[in-house]
Parts: sequence; structure tokens; C-alpha cells
Amino acid sequence: MHVRKFLCCIPLKYGVIIVGAISGLIDFILGSIGWDMVISNKFPDYVVEFFRTMNTRTCVAGFSALIWVLMIDHLLLIYGVIYRNLLLIGTWLLINYIVFLFTLVTVLLDGWAIVRINSSRGASESSEESTA
Repeated sequence: MHVRKFLCCIPLKYGVIIVGAISGLIDFILGSIGWDMVISNKFPDYVVEFFRTMNTRTCVAGFSALIWVLMIDHLLLIYGVIYRNLLLIGTWLLINYIVFLFTLVTVLLDGWAIVRINSSRGASESSEESTA
């Protein structure tokens, strides 16, 4: 069975180009916002709090660079679809699969990290109460 339509109405080729262009544009905007924060050295309070134990500027620059690499990946998808280059399409699939796996691992570890943080806070609060 071959999929020939995107969302049952647009030819698959044009649907992939549209999705790739939209995703690439979103990645460009998000990466640019991050680079603007790095260059101006002004970060929102929630970003500083999130990276409180690390260098905020380095972390934001790293995430911005990663987002721009994903933008280039979406441009490769568009190029691969237009010129029917299966190697570029396969590369895009592989990179997005790896990003999916990393996201899945992060989501699974978030619950574990929250439990560990809460249990360590409870232990430190009880030790403070015992010394008071």
C-alpha cells in the first residue's frame, strides 16, 4: 500500500514540503530568540532559575545551536523530497527518530528526577528541623 495523499487531500510531496517548511520556520524563530538572549545577555527569570546550577548563557547557546541543526535537517527534507533523494529523506527520518528517543527518555526520567528532588528536599528540611 502506498500513501499518496497528505491529510487525505494534498499530494504527499507537497504536504511534506509544507510541514518541513513550517517546522523549519518554527525552529529558525526559536533558535533566533535563543541567540538574541545569548548576544544581549538578558534572560527571563524562569530561564535563569531552570539553569541555576549551570552557566545560563552556555546552555541557551547549546539549545539554540541544536534547534538550528534541526532547522537544517528540515531543509534537507524539503530538498530531498523535491529532488527525490532517498538518502536525505532517510537521514531526516533517522535524526528525527533519535530526537524522539531522547525526548522519550527525558520524559521518562522527569518523573524519577522530581521524586528524587522532592525526597532530597524532605530530607534536608527534616535535618534542619532536628538541628533547630
